Amino acid sequence: MKNSILALSAITLTFFSCEKKTETLVTTDNNQDTIVVKTTDSLAPNDDTGLLVDEHNSRNSLDWDGIYHATLPCADCEGIHTIIEINQDETYKLTQEYLNKNLKLEDTGKFSWSADGGKINIKTKENGNFNFIVGEDRLIMLDQEGNEIKGTLAEHYILKKK
Repeated sequence: MKNSILALSAITLTFFSCEKKTETLVTTDNNQDTIVVKTTDSLAPNDDTGLLVDEHNSRNSLDWDGIYHATLPCADCEGIHTIIEINQDETYKLTQEYLNKNLKLEDTGKFSWSADGGKINIKTKENGNFNFIVGEDRLIMLDQEGNEIKGTLAEHYILKKK
């Protein structure tokens, strides 16, 4: 019975904790059982509103820097072999090779993050804007309106990390 009450107390303390990190030591009267509860919440109170805000996003939670590649669909060629290197200093290198067209484009510059830290935008000098959702070991290319591409070719718009 004591163990049940002890476990319930530990769970209750963990669940209702308001601090970002807590450590609670619970002991019984005869000092035979000791439970240490350590928690780290992914939610932290927003100072302005008191509401809880999830602080985790692609930018601060994933190992996103690296080289990504895919062969994107092309209307008038066999595909566009695309390589994007994104770096911690928010620079990029984009290489696009149009297969069977003898055309290769390269661009470098700085990319920007969306306010929510889940997407990046690459503004190239010659080829327009590219928007991507940053996922675990992948970049998911978005259409010009910023929506995920759907349909039978959708899987071809996912660049995988090397």
